[in-house]
Amino acid sequence: MAGLQQTNSEMILLSWVRQSTRNYPQVNVTNFTTSWSDGLAFNALLHSHRPDLFDWKVVASQQSPVQRLEHAFNIARQHLGIEKLLDPE
Repeated sequence: MAGLQQTNSEMILLSWVRQSTRNYPQVNVTNFTTSWSDGLAFNALLHSHRPDLFDWKVVASQQSPVQRLEHAFNIARQHLGIEKLLDPE
């Protein structure tokens, strides 16, 4: 039962992320691994809730995946108080 509960929770969270990022055509979140590797999903999630923090077009078009991930982690830390728990590398 515990495994089923986690699966349902993950599906709900994935659905919320997909809903939050649906207006970003470059972003297609299908899982919690490879869908995040280019940094677009993380930035889109942040931008969908706080578009005042950065220019989405600049982040989406001009930076490498590692730069986009660093950008998202920095925005999350500086403006939302979310500590960086992973290394973009």
